[in-house]
Amino acid sequence: VGGWINFRMRAMLVSFASYTLWLDWRNTSRFLAKHFLDYEPGIHYSQFQMQSGTTGINALRIYNAVKQAKDHDKEGKFVKKYVE
Repeated sequence: VGGWINFRMRAMLVSFASYTLWLDWRNTSRFLAKHFLDYEPGIHYSQFQMQSGTTGINALRIYNAVKQAKDHDKEGKFVKKYVE
């Protein structure tokens, strides 16, 4: 199984995995590297580090999943397809 999600969804996914589930960014990034169709290591790993707050130079990026769903998935299509 492989796929593509946009940057905002990737950022929210990493934020949720890192800050809500307390998963190590390295494990999550390795898993998703195998599944993203547009995987590019030079971008992938640095974005994971930034989104999970390990760079030390960026503000923590903790996304509110409920707010993001209301803003970007008003009809709940993504949630109905992948979450429920």
